Amino acid sequence: MIAHAHPRAREPRPDIHRLILRHGRASVTWALIRALLLPRRRRPRPPDPYHLSPHMRRDIGLPPAPPHVPRYYELR
Repeated sequence: MIAHAHPRAREPRPDIHRLILRHGRASVTWALIRALLLPRRRRPRPPDPYHLSPHMRRDIGLPPAPPHVPRYYELR
């Protein structure tokens, strides 16, 4: 199979053209450079469901946690 390149394939997407028309070429270029150089913001991890209170576990549909029975080596 032979791949045929479309003549308009090298042009930027129409969304970028719209951004350039609306905000200007320099603003879009600087925003692109900033987006490429700055690290992505990571969302914090959700809390571990094993450490949630019983009513929170019930609210999100988890079964109730078994009662904590201390072992003999935890009684010090």
